[in-house]
Formats: sequence, structure tokens, C-alpha cells
Amino acid sequence: MDHKLKIFKEVAINKSFTKAAENLFLSQPAISKTIKNLEQQYGKALFVRQGNHIDLTDDGKLFLAYTNKLLDIYSELTDAFAGDQQKLPGQLKIGASTTIGQYVIPALVAGIQKDNPEFRFQLICGNTEDVQNQLLNGLLDFGIVEGDNHNKRLHYERFVKDELVLVTAATRNGIPNTIQLNDLEALTFVEREHGSGTREVIGNALKKRKVKPLNIIADLGSTESIKSYLRNSNHYAFLSIHSINQELAGNKLRVVEVTDFQIERWFYFVSRQGYQSKSSSLLQNLLLEGYNQK
Repeated sequence: MDHKLKIFKEVAINKSFTKAAENLFLSQPAISKTIKNLEQQYGKALFVRQGNHIDLTDDGKLFLAYTNKLLDIYSELTDAFAGDQQKLPGQLKIGASTTIGQYVIPALVAGIQKDNPEFRFQLICGNTEDVQNQLLNGLLDFGIVEGDNHNKRLHYERFVKDELVLVTAATRNGIPNTIQLNDLEALTFVEREHGSGTREVIGNALKKRKVKPLNIIADLGSTESIKSYLRNSNHYAFLSIHSINQELAGNKLRVVEVTDFQIERWFYFVSRQGYQSKSSSLLQNLLLEGYNQK
């Protein structure tokens, strides 16, 4: 039964039979058949179909709420009888804020899969706010986020320390390698969108030092777009040191030191209060071990 519920949940999340089939490594007919069987079993239409678009009916929304509860119970049951087996499950769904999801996690999981070839994972990247909301809705096994805006219904554990550094195009030779804190007021910046943990951390750090708000000339939706923008402009950004290794090595971007000013933050493992499974804990431990061995 838990297999059917997982299929239903995947369709409900993605609002697509095709996407659910891809994520679960199943055929689309198998997905459609499972949903049809569930609707016949309970005598309720769970989805409304309008052309290529599907959405949950009111009964479907209620069914999803119970599905989340039941899958949590199944996970606890599996953990309770798994003993001391140090083996990852068949699949976990991880949400990660953009920076760590793009530049840290993929390489670590690739190393973990070498020792766990049957392990499958789905990594969903978004800003910190997106990841926390998906966790609260029971759509993820756990998340990895940045920023200090913590939700009381979620549990946070420190994972990796990060530093945000001032970055500009390497071709800007007229700018010194070191500037003073008050020099920031004369610069123009590009920044991540509202809801981004990076943006929040930068704002908090500047407020603590009583620095005027940055002169933001553009909000961009990803670190990659910011880096591309910087390479072709005379502007600046505060970016994670993890995100610019290739650009520094290739002399595309450079770091400008700000005297007596450092922005540090933590990336956090995050899960719903009381819903941390042994499988999720095991993967988190392996991720931490992998990072410390780098």
C-alpha cells in the first residue's frame, strides 16, 4: 500500500503523470493504473483532468494529507525494524537552497553512490523559503538551507560553514584588492531574489555594522545568473566562496577584500519536528563525512 501512496504523492506534487513516472523510474501507464485503482478502491475522484493539466480535487487534497501521515508512519516502522543496518534506502527526496544544491551536494552524493549503487535520490533546488515550505507540506525527506530565518515547526542542525565574499569581474583592474567597509556605499550590486537565504544573511550582516543598504541595480534568480552578469559588467555581488572556485581559477572573477568585515553563515540540515527518519540521518552523516574528507 505504501508503494501506491508514494505514487499518488508524486503525482500530486508534480501535477503530472509523466513527471511522476520519471522521478519514480516507472512507466506512465503504471502510474495511471495505480491512480485509477486508488480512485476505484475509495470511490472518489482524486484528480480533475483538464486536457494535459491535472489538479487535486477536494477529496484528493484530503487524501494527500492522510497520505503524508501514513508515509511518515511507514518510515518510522521501517526505521524501528531496520536494526543497525547502515544501508541507504532505495530513494530519498532532498530539498536544497540554491547555493549548496548546485555547488556542494551533487559531488558529495556522487561519492556516496559509489558505495551505495542502489541508492537513488531526487534533489530539488529552490531558495530557503521554498525548501522550508515543501518540508512543512511533507514533500521532502529533509532539506539543506542557508540563512537565519528559522521556522519553529522545523528542526535545524549545522552542516557546513560558508563565507560570502565580495566579487567582481577579474578585468576590473582599477579597483584595489582591498577596500574599506564604507566604500561599499559607492558600489553598485546585483543580488538574489527576496526569499533567498543569501540575501537575508547579507542584509543582517550589514545592519549589524550599521552600513547603509546596498545600491541594488538588479535582482537575479540564481547564483549562475549573477556570475554571468558580473563577468559582463562593472558591478559587484556577495557570493558564496563555494560557488566561485572555477571562476577564480579561470581568472573570470576576483575577490575584493573588505577590511574588518566578514560574512559567515552556516548551511543547516532541516527536517520537520519529530519526523527525522534513520534513513535521512544516515545520509546526513555520510554527507558530513564526505565534506570533511574533501
